[in-house]
Amino acid sequence: MDNNKQLQGLSDHQIQLLALKGLEAREDEKKYSLWHIAKDMKEELESIKEEILEDAYPEDRISEYVDSCISVYTYDRIMIFANNYNDLDINQWEGSHFLDAIVFAIYEYLHGEASAWLYKQQEEVA
Repeated sequence: MDNNKQLQGLSDHQIQLLALKGLEAREDEKKYSLWHIAKDMKEELESIKEEILEDAYPEDRISEYVDSCISVYTYDRIMIFANNYNDLDINQWEGSHFLDAIVFAIYEYLHGEASAWLYKQQEEVA
């Protein structure tokens, strides 16, 4: 059905509410997208690149940062898994709790992205 026909008969207020709902849905997609989470993480790593590269243990700094990128909220973790289950390998987890497997898989994915970023930075410096 044509979008203009769907909007006919709606008040300006109703149209604004629909637009806001669409914007919220896009923000949720970004919030729960591993690609966006990794992109934001790498941008933040870029902003503290000098500190990381000068650190005696840059891998530890990366691990700590990855830890801080994972939401503490169960709902967020489940939504990240639901929106990215093809990119997450929860079968590597040997524990019994499914939520722990999700957190482990998210961590592994983000850690891989951050480690690749670190390797690239170290190669450029060398």
